[in-house]
Amino acid sequence: MYKYKKVHSLILGLILLLGNASFIYAEQVVNVDASTLIARAEISVNPSSATFIEGSIFEVPILLNTKGQSMNAIELNLKFDPNKLSIIKPSTGKSIIGIWVQPPKYDNTNGTASFVGTVPGGIVSDSALIITITFQAKNTGTTEIRVLDSSNVLANDGLGSQAILTSSRGLYTILPKSPGGLTIYSDTHQFQDHWYNNNSPTVAWNKDPKIVGFSYILDNKPNTIPDNKNILNETSKSYQDLTDGLWYFHIKSLNEGGAWGTTTHYLFRIDTTAPAKFKPKVDYIKTDNIDKALVSFFSTDSLSGIDHYEIGVIDKTQGETSSPIFVRSESPYQVPVSAVANSRVIIRAYDMAGNSTDIQTSVRPPTALARWFTNNSSIMLLLLLLLLVLLYLTHYLWGHKVLRKLQVISHLLQGKKGESVAEVVKEVEEVMDAKDEKTEEIKAVPEVKTNTTPELAVPVVQTPIVQMPETKLEIKPEVDENKQDIFE
Repeated sequence: MYKYKKVHSLILGLILLLGNASFIYAEQVVNVDASTLIARAEISVNPSSATFIEGSIFEVPILLNTKGQSMNAIELNLKFDPNKLSIIKPSTGKSIIGIWVQPPKYDNTNGTASFVGTVPGGIVSDSALIITITFQAKNTGTTEIRVLDSSNVLANDGLGSQAILTSSRGLYTILPKSPGGLTIYSDTHQFQDHWYNNNSPTVAWNKDPKIVGFSYILDNKPNTIPDNKNILNETSKSYQDLTDGLWYFHIKSLNEGGAWGTTTHYLFRIDTTAPAKFKPKVDYIKTDNIDKALVSFFSTDSLSGIDHYEIGVIDKTQGETSSPIFVRSESPYQVPVSAVANSRVIIRAYDMAGNSTDIQTSVRPPTALARWFTNNSSIMLLLLLLLLVLLYLTHYLWGHKVLRKLQVISHLLQGKKGESVAEVVKEVEEVMDAKDEKTEEIKAVPEVKTNTTPELAVPVVQTPIVQMPETKLEIKPEVDENKQDIFE
């Protein structure tokens, strides 16, 4: 009986132990929050609320908060009231978008806008600028700019995971414009916020029956007040050949009682200069035995700014007289595969005033040899370095006679096998030093000058001229001592 109780106690203990283990395991599983593993992002409209005057122009930046994770693709869809607002232009100059999958587009009739692009390498930021949109306040009232639920943000995780997206909207109040003096309009420059390449504007205004005259002035200052002098009684004025820039037309009216009305201002934006010249860059990509070409380009305009680019592709085999069909595009532009082999791409840059600059570039994939050199540039650089090292070693061995010494050592070792290597090396150095000394002695011998003639070269040795002391010689006749003078 005691044995059965012991067995039961052992079984009960095992059951309790397993139960505690399963409880601990279950508790660990429950505490894991899987929602934290899902990417999140937020798109916000900035400013979230503001007040504008009817007819005014304002900018609305659209920002991205990646919530601490890397994002690399954005699809932005917006909705606004077309009766209250209209888009003047979207500006992509400072956007985080590196490649626009499709050009930015908007519809002022339906009040929609859409932008789709990618961020190469991804981005992590709490206020990254997606795009800046310029709006104009059309009518008074309250309106909003809203991010649609169809917008998407993809994580930079290699899988293109869709982030959980939250968004905010912008609420704006449009106030009526303060009453002015005259109503001004222009047939040549209809909108004051638009740029025109016409430098000869015409302006006109309405005339009340009680108005007897007007005073006006044209200058480059926005708030000039004309003098109280009646200049004309007409209702229009034209100017010719104005320089590029901002021009303001100021006018006020004079009524029958001699009172001057308030001044009305009208702005002319004139830009007749085309965008700056630029140099396109062509990059070639080969994937799946298919050549692709990406044309990158960028231009600037110092006054009105770049509005858009148009691309036209001409097949060179069709001749110079063929005309391309231009399509609106952004940089970089992928040349159609059918035209990569041999084509000419024309990039046309437009500024906000309608001026354009055309730049052409040829598209021709590199040869297999050129592509090999490009793809193996690091190997070629390594080989060049090895060649330089080899040349340096050769120069060192030859200049210091190392090879010659090794050769002599080899011969001596073969002839004197009993001697040690150190003795042989010492003997070789003595021999080499002796040879070097003899060589130096030979070089130190003075050069012997020779006097050559066309027939024979005879060495002429110059000897020093020794000046002998002067001596006087006395010549005496010889006298024979055995003979006597016969006259003695």
